Amino acid sequence: MTKTLCLILILFTQAVFANKKTVCSMTINSNHEIELFKKHLPATDWNFIELVPGPAETENQNWFAESCQKKIECDILVISGHFGGAFFGASKYKLPIQDLETKSCDENCSGILHQPKEVFLFGCNTLATKQKDHRSPEEYLQILIADGFSATQASQIVSFRYSGFGDSFQSRMSQVFAKTPNVYGFSSVGPAGNTVEPLLNNYLLSSQNEYKNFELTKSNPQKNTKLFSSLKETSLTQTKGAILNLKTAEEKPYCYLKSSRVNHLSKLRYIEKLFKENKAMGLLDHIQTYLHPVIADLKSLSAEELAVLKSLSTNLKIKSDLLNLMQLQGDVYIPLKANVIQTLNDLQFINDDYATSSFQKLLDLNKVFSDQKKDMLCSSQLTLNLPAKAVPAARWNEMNFLVSLMCLKPKDITIQNKFAEIMLTHSDPVMRGTAVWFFNSIQAHDELILQKISDVFKNDVDENVRSSARLVLKALKK
Repeated sequence: MTKTLCLILILFTQAVFANKKTVCSMTINSNHEIELFKKHLPATDWNFIELVPGPAETENQNWFAESCQKKIECDILVISGHFGGAFFGASKYKLPIQDLETKSCDENCSGILHQPKEVFLFGCNTLATKQKDHRSPEEYLQILIADGFSATQASQIVSFRYSGFGDSFQSRMSQVFAKTPNVYGFSSVGPAGNTVEPLLNNYLLSSQNEYKNFELTKSNPQKNTKLFSSLKETSLTQTKGAILNLKTAEEKPYCYLKSSRVNHLSKLRYIEKLFKENKAMGLLDHIQTYLHPVIADLKSLSAEELAVLKSLSTNLKIKSDLLNLMQLQGDVYIPLKANVIQTLNDLQFINDDYATSSFQKLLDLNKVFSDQKKDMLCSSQLTLNLPAKAVPAARWNEMNFLVSLMCLKPKDITIQNKFAEIMLTHSDPVMRGTAVWFFNSIQAHDELILQKISDVFKNDVDENVRSSARLVLKALKK
């Protein structure tokens, strides 16, 4: 074979591969859906990339960020999992909607979150609005439990679905997939993998021509009548990406608040504007995440920035709006109320002592932490800056409480000092090992903390604790 012919064959092969489309999948629970796509979309025309690590691989909670770093580009994205503010399921991995929002601000993730022409969100309520359906929250709770959700998971889903606080999942997903013309999901309970399998099979079987001419048929927003026909007995719904200009604050506020290119004065004025326009309550978690470290370092703020902050802290309507949220009843609202308390404290509507007593009352810190409370807090995706002085001494000897704090990721230095004390001195090696992993959960890079973990690695009498310290040191020093 001549060199010229070899070159022609190589170029032809590269051209064929380049023309292939890519289906990306995040299989967090059922794999029925993605296997059907593989069955019906020929490998000659389509590549398939699974972004979630397989069961044989070492558990890696950074899988999403690593996929973004690889600059993977998707034409179709299929996400499968139970959903209640976060995708979760049999894979043991989680994908919170907050992570999707954060990554949608990262240009490295545009190939996964902005390039797809179609996004399939196989999970309950993935495109739910705030509109009530035919069930009460209590009835919906019982249906979810009957469908196999734990009481904790069910209460979390009901909270997100029926609470009047915050933006709807449909609105949030349309901003995450801002440039995707066709986003499919469910407005209420979604079918399980084995239930949706024959329905999705019929759809893909009847849509061969559309996927053969993908660019022509899927590049613009249009109702997918074949999908709706095949899944007509479900709560299937469809939306489109918000087609956002990522540099415009009004269109994507959480990106604006996270941007290193925007100064504090502009961000504070923007928050003031959100409160004036009655838009801040739906963005309170993002606002609080931004405000807390800023207010903890007031000395670094300019006179103008302090003036805007003062105008926020003396606005009685803001205080009233926040306090109204504290009237919501039920444990499902604990994460929301905790953010409200933190925001009230940050804006100096309440002092530290009042905030501490409010946290104690809200979390009921004077009682033993149950498995249910631990699971609920860990499923909330809440970051809570709980001060150590709010915690009764007895809680520091409870594994459920320590695990809850690992999930809440408090950055308060007094909490870190307490975990360091447990890590170095507690009589129970399991408690010492858990305390070591706390510093991995908050991604602690303080040199003093790293030195203390190193001391545990060198000196702890228990092999498992030393092993934990070694792994955490390796992870934190990357």
